[in-house]
Amino acid sequence: MQKIILLSFFLLANFLAQAQLYISSTYSSQQGRSSEEIAPSVTLKNNGNYTIEVRWERIRNNLPQGWDAVVCDKQCSLAEAKTFTLASGESISNFRVSFRPNGVEGIGNTEIKIYEVRNPGNSTIVNFSAAASNGNNMASISGNNAPTVYPNPAIDHIMIQDANNEVKFLEVYNVVGRKIEEFTVNGGKYDVSELPLGMYMVRMLDKNKNIIRTQRISKYNP
Repeated sequence: MQKIILLSFFLLANFLAQAQLYISSTYSSQQGRSSEEIAPSVTLKNNGNYTIEVRWERIRNNLPQGWDAVVCDKQCSLAEAKTFTLASGESISNFRVSFRPNGVEGIGNTEIKIYEVRNPGNSTIVNFSAAASNGNNMASISGNNAPTVYPNPAIDHIMIQDANNEVKFLEVYNVVGRKIEEFTVNGGKYDVSELPLGMYMVRMLDKNKNIIRTQRISKYNP
């Protein structure tokens, strides 16, 4: 009888230890205008048979000066952490970080740690990124002769297609808005092989270093 009781407790503990919380992705990015909210999202779902408590915590918040970011589960919050419940089978299809650039061009990045309260050791970190361009730059993208940086995603180099030969400089910015590379345009290839995997903004500048266009690119490390 004692063995049966111990086995029952073991099976119950093993059942409770199994993760019920489903998270669709560990990375979500979106691009938009600096005058609008940009809200990359993932899906959360309770795949278990009973209600669970879910907690999220901001563990990194890299935003350009002037930006705000709120985290939205069932409601949006400026808090650094929050706990909410998910009933059995319930899902949130747009758990998101809503970035507010407030007219400032750049890239924002927020990392959120998500876990079941009863099982904090089994957590997932989701990286949310947003790239914001101002209205003039976004409008220039639609033109057939707009300069373009390629390939995208890049692996070891980027090049530029510029029918009007207007672009004289390229600047590469990381997710916290820091310039990490600068190139003088000479019609060749521009080495980005040392850049870590992730998302970047490339500014294309004319001879007076006025911005012609800003383009988001991804860096892929095979």
